[in-house]
Amino acid sequence: MKNKLFYLPVIILFFILSIYKAEWITLALVNLVTFVLFAIDKRAAIKHTFRVPEKWLLLYCLLGGWLGGLIAQQLFRHKTRKQPFKSLFYLTILLDCIAVILYLSRGALLH
Repeated sequence: MKNKLFYLPVIILFFILSIYKAEWITLALVNLVTFVLFAIDKRAAIKHTFRVPEKWLLLYCLLGGWLGGLIAQQLFRHKTRKQPFKSLFYLTILLDCIAVILYLSRGALLH
């Protein structure tokens, strides 16, 4: 996990899928990847090895993977108390909810 290039193909895949109107597939994949990243980070924390950077966890949550992150947090009891991560995590949920509302309204709320 030390190689940062690991993250780039995954992010590119999400954007390509979203361009081709595969929103639900993209959302499921980003949640799965986010869940796995939280699991990897928890295991690394226990073994005192290289951790997944918090900025990457938050980025995947912001890309729509917050539900996978939330489930992983509760299942693994990981990053449930740490500040400011917890506040930033909830901010990603709020921003994603706003984005979904704007997307579903197709701009009707802005007129």
